[in-house]
Amino acid sequence: MAKKKSKLLLTSKILFHVSFVMYGLIATAGPILLGNAGIINGALGIETQVGEGSKGSTYFNTKYNKMSEVQEASLKIIEETVSEGAVLLKNDRNVLPLNKGDQVSVFGFASHYTVLTGQGSSGSNATNKKVTITEGIKNAGLKVNEAVYNYYKTADASSFVSGGSVSNFVAASGQETQFVVNDANWSALPIEKTNEVKSAIMVIARTAGEAEDLYMDTTMDGGDGTRVIVSKKNHNNPAMSVGDSLELSENEESVLLGLKELKSQGKIDNIVVLMNTASALQCDFLEDPAYDIDACMWVGLPGSNGANAIGKLLVGDYNPSGRTTDTFFEESKYNPVYFNFGSIKYGDADAQLMNGYFSTMGYQNHKYYTVYQEGIYNGYKYTETRYEDAVTNRANVGNFVYSDVVTYPFGYGLSYSTFEYSNMKVTRNNENDTYEVSVDVKNTSTIDGKEVVQIYVQKPYTALDITNGIEKPSVELVGFVKVDVPAGQTVTAKTTVEEKYFASYDAKIEKTYVIGSSNTKDEYLITAAKDAHDAINNILQYKKSKGFTIEESKMYVNASRDSGNKDLVYGKYIAYDNKKYSTNEFIKEENANFTPEYEGQVANYGVDKITNQFDDVDFKKAKIFSETEEEQVYLSRNNWSDTYGKRISLTANSKLKAAQANPDVKKDKIPYPTYGEVGFVENGDTFSEVKLISLRGKDYNDPMWDTLLNRMTYEETASFLQDGLRYTKAVESIAAPSTSQQNGALAPNHNRNYRELPSQSGFRGFAEEKDPKNASQNPEIFACNGLVGATYNVDLIERLGEQAGEEAIWAGYNGIYGLGVNIHRGAYCGRTFEYYSEDGFLTGVAAGYEAVGLHKLGVFVLMKHAVLNDQETHRAGLNVWANEQSIREIYSRALEVSISIDREFTPNTVLGVMTGMNRIGAKWTGGQGFCNTVLRAEYGMRGYVISDFNSSRPYMSPIQGVLYGNDLPDGNPAGSKGGYDYDGNDIRFTNYEEGYGELAWAMRKAAKNILYTIVNSNAMNGIDAGSSFRNITPAWQIAVPVVTRVSLTIFIWFTVFFVATFIYETVKDTLLNKNKDESQNKQD
Repeated sequence: MAKKKSKLLLTSKILFHVSFVMYGLIATAGPILLGNAGIINGALGIETQVGEGSKGSTYFNTKYNKMSEVQEASLKIIEETVSEGAVLLKNDRNVLPLNKGDQVSVFGFASHYTVLTGQGSSGSNATNKKVTITEGIKNAGLKVNEAVYNYYKTADASSFVSGGSVSNFVAASGQETQFVVNDANWSALPIEKTNEVKSAIMVIARTAGEAEDLYMDTTMDGGDGTRVIVSKKNHNNPAMSVGDSLELSENEESVLLGLKELKSQGKIDNIVVLMNTASALQCDFLEDPAYDIDACMWVGLPGSNGANAIGKLLVGDYNPSGRTTDTFFEESKYNPVYFNFGSIKYGDADAQLMNGYFSTMGYQNHKYYTVYQEGIYNGYKYTETRYEDAVTNRANVGNFVYSDVVTYPFGYGLSYSTFEYSNMKVTRNNENDTYEVSVDVKNTSTIDGKEVVQIYVQKPYTALDITNGIEKPSVELVGFVKVDVPAGQTVTAKTTVEEKYFASYDAKIEKTYVIGSSNTKDEYLITAAKDAHDAINNILQYKKSKGFTIEESKMYVNASRDSGNKDLVYGKYIAYDNKKYSTNEFIKEENANFTPEYEGQVANYGVDKITNQFDDVDFKKAKIFSETEEEQVYLSRNNWSDTYGKRISLTANSKLKAAQANPDVKKDKIPYPTYGEVGFVENGDTFSEVKLISLRGKDYNDPMWDTLLNRMTYEETASFLQDGLRYTKAVESIAAPSTSQQNGALAPNHNRNYRELPSQSGFRGFAEEKDPKNASQNPEIFACNGLVGATYNVDLIERLGEQAGEEAIWAGYNGIYGLGVNIHRGAYCGRTFEYYSEDGFLTGVAAGYEAVGLHKLGVFVLMKHAVLNDQETHRAGLNVWANEQSIREIYSRALEVSISIDREFTPNTVLGVMTGMNRIGAKWTGGQGFCNTVLRAEYGMRGYVISDFNSSRPYMSPIQGVLYGNDLPDGNPAGSKGGYDYDGNDIRFTNYEEGYGELAWAMRKAAKNILYTIVNSNAMNGIDAGSSFRNITPAWQIAVPVVTRVSLTIFIWFTVFFVATFIYETVKDTLLNKNKDESQNKQD
């Protein structure tokens, strides 16, 4: 009997534990699977939406008939981009151009394994034919030393790559990888390296990408001692970086020294360096006599076939006309950015801050921070300003020698032609507050060329500015134009400059933009110049003519420039005004036309004027840190000596912990919007049900939007906003199709069969329609955005955008996650190749015109990553601190300018943004509020906002996102932690159906922003009033909750069985033992 009892109990116990484990696994896995249903369905090609009904119009058409035509046109625009974007930095003795037929030796592994693009989500998986630099040189008619070339082709180059195989640094899409392209030692090269040739060409390459910054090992001199900032060292292998990615490696040095010896022996005539890198290298080696380099050209990352342009530039088929988009420093140690770049951990972080937050690459990133201590003095705004202050002997300027700091200034570039400027004229248009600037450009050479005329402004730096804490750079780019000038002829270059960019942001006193001075002697100076340094030298000569004291011995003049021209400067007094640029027409219109949707709702997100929106991002104003920490200073030209080189030290505390946390969503009594109400639209004498297509071309504020939105149910709205991993879901009630997006900081970068497209219910691309046999072709690899910006050619950039749009529309993509509009705050950022420049204005102009081109094909643009996402180190949760003036005048200026351009040239503008994984201040970017209060309320952005990748980062709460302007997550973070964020808040919209009216109205607004974008995109191709879309729930998604419930039922039954068995057997045991005891007692 006892034996049977133990078997029964053991059986019930086993069944209980098995059912417990089974239910636990299913209950845990179920939400994760359902939360990532979009990824799973896309990867498996499972259909989730279908379209039905009539075939409508093609609203956005193509000019091509087959895929090969698209590819040919892309290759053409890529070559043109490189031809106008590559920058000739050095050309001593005019050794370039070379003569076709010249014999050359090409050195460096990147001569064959050319770095075409960067790594990560904007890398490329293209398998199309790629052109290497050596192939480009041969194609241009130069004869190559084949023995040296064959060495690089056949050697085991993977042993010279830090981090992986050669195939990975040529062009790859792998995430979270970073490689340093290095080289073979001179001694390893074949004997033919010593062959007599006309020229030796050395290719120096670097590549980087997402999630990691370049390696840095630089001693920074702050004037009060030294600091060493190290990201990563690689000293052990001389083939690798010497520790700092932007220095020459020992092997690269050995090759250059070997070439110098050959030149000394008369075996080669000249040495030419090609920089195959998106980042500016430290350039001290270029003027070092130990290497005796004759010429240097920065060629960026040239894309699929840009190397053909490089070869043609070397032989003069193309005349270089690119200009630098960044300052090229002699050494990184002279750039004030690097005192606060990379990895800084809060003091007491481990004790004060939560340990359960998202971690990546072994770090809890919310415990790290960076501070933009340099303020507005980044790149040329630092170098040219401190230079002017040194030349004019401003107090407290400290030790600053321009030639020791800068090799090539911002905007610099040489040509095979030479140009002279004269007859500058400036005319103010009082009606729209603009200035038309014209200047005659004469080509004084015998070679046709293109010249970039750059317009800079100097704002007077006044005593009031110093009192109010306003900083002003000596020169600031406010316009440019590129002109073709035939040999020996003169062309008048004209461009228009907006006065609003003369204003400065006063974050301390006026808390808005101010312009002018109360002193009539203070002039705003406009100059036409060849680069930023040329601009300040023009201004210095103008000031000298006005009686200012200039210490000319401290002036620096590049050999290819003159010492400045006072006649190229226009001066104008502007009276002090704190009202004029404190608002704009968009703000006025939005407030004037506002009708509240519910009681207590404010107009235009509460913005009736431009005022501070980033106090919580400034460590001095956030009211988080100690008084001592708040007293630390930003860099100021009023006292360079005491503010330069300060590494900001911050300590974690309870206030920081509270600020990082996502707040609870408070219940309210605000009535919910209308849901599920059928509305109608008038069509002549009849009425039809309103659908999304009914709103195509309608204004964002058209009242029909309310009729449309009233049709959506709460469940549809919640589902629509919960998950958007490179797609948007179809909405059945309003016949909205699903859409497909693709990564594309440069251009769409994956083939049309990549992930989401199989479930796309609407327009599926022209490739499927016109050329199905070639529908899976990859887009070409477009040149890095630094090259695009370096063209300074808005016509070319717009045409580039159109062609990127063709690639997208043929592939079936309705939008791209791009363009990249973060700033080159420093050259070590891993994603430098995705971004255009150190200058916010240039970045905005380039991105704006490229977006205009994309929008012509109905491809909506989600520019990334807003905002202050200018480094990769600790990006997912990093706290970024900066002051309001620097944010507005540099980092969000790119967004402001591009939105303005797109609003001007694109009907029903749909330009939107992607927020970053970083925090600005202590808040995740999508939850800080600037998406509403600045991008929408001030800049007039109409597109939607999506987060960066977010299927596993619930600190990036979609609930907080919608409340503060981030309309959609790129993924579904609710699937990663059971539907909650790290602070215990529910992040599933379905659970806010009652009692959260403010959230419900924010959800409605977010849905509108997304739908407005979709209806004005190519997603509507083929859709008319008769079209409909139906969602399909895949069988596995239906099965998951069923299996969960079944497993729960089984667990409950086996729990009951086990408990009952346990009780039964225990009672029986007790009774049996009692009977035994009684029987024993009787026997006794």
